[in-house]
Amino acid sequence: MKLRQLEAIRAVMASGTTTHAAELMGLTQSAVSRLITQLEDELGLSVFDRRHGRLQITPEGQHFYDIARKVLDGIDQINATARDIRTLQAGALRILSMPALAYGLLPRTISKINAQYKQVKISVGVGSRAELEDGIASAQYDVGIATLPVDKQGIEVDTLCAVDCVAILPAGHPLSSKKTITAQDLAGLPFISLSSGTLFRYRVDEVFATLGIRRSLLVEVPSTIMVSELVASGIGVSIVHPFVAAAFRANVVTRPFEPAIRFSYGLLFPASQTKSLLTRTFVDAIRSDVAETYGG
Repeated sequence: MKLRQLEAIRAVMASGTTTHAAELMGLTQSAVSRLITQLEDELGLSVFDRRHGRLQITPEGQHFYDIARKVLDGIDQINATARDIRTLQAGALRILSMPALAYGLLPRTISKINAQYKQVKISVGVGSRAELEDGIASAQYDVGIATLPVDKQGIEVDTLCAVDCVAILPAGHPLSSKKTITAQDLAGLPFISLSSGTLFRYRVDEVFATLGIRRSLLVEVPSTIMVSELVASGIGVSIVHPFVAAAFRANVVTRPFEPAIRFSYGLLFPASQTKSLLTRTFVDAIRSDVAETYGG
């Protein structure tokens, strides 16, 4: 039994004659008749009575067609689902990101994906480095975004970009007149710092310790998002990821910082899982956004 034979029965049932069925299927009338005859021979029953040049379905044929139609409807649904997946009109994308990267990098890219593929469901989780590595390695998520390096078994890493951190100041701060902020400029100033134990905190502290410059570390918070909010409120100054600063550009003054503190950022994938078309589309989109804004 072949699918084309079942489709021939459906076409005849829909149109009433083999001639019209042939038009629907893009075949000749004799080809449609041959498909039906072959099926009847295989089944050992008459699906149609042939009277006066027309086909009349038999009771046995009707019973068979009732079942066959469900099969055809299921195949139609399978084809439609495959088409939706192929054209990104269906599917789900699971993203896990470190907090600052989710806040600074993802909104623009997700907006673009959503505008083009409105039926796609996107879920975003935020976690620590350890949570992100575990979530990606176990394939609970399709893609992760983190500061590099990441070296964990079960994770495939692709570099996304490498950019320098920036200094942020409250609006109207005396240092706002400078084109570039140096570590020496921040000596003794109230400094909003990330909590200890993070790579970002370590890298920033290392710069000032190497230069022998002391800051006034009055406030420590767990994310550069909160750092930026506190700087915007006028409590102090700080150094953050450039894309986080960009999200607060209406409320803080952003300046290049010297000596440069460069971070590399990467896309993480489960090594055990082949990237879906949706995942690849997301990767292309975020790479494009980063290249436009930071030069890749």
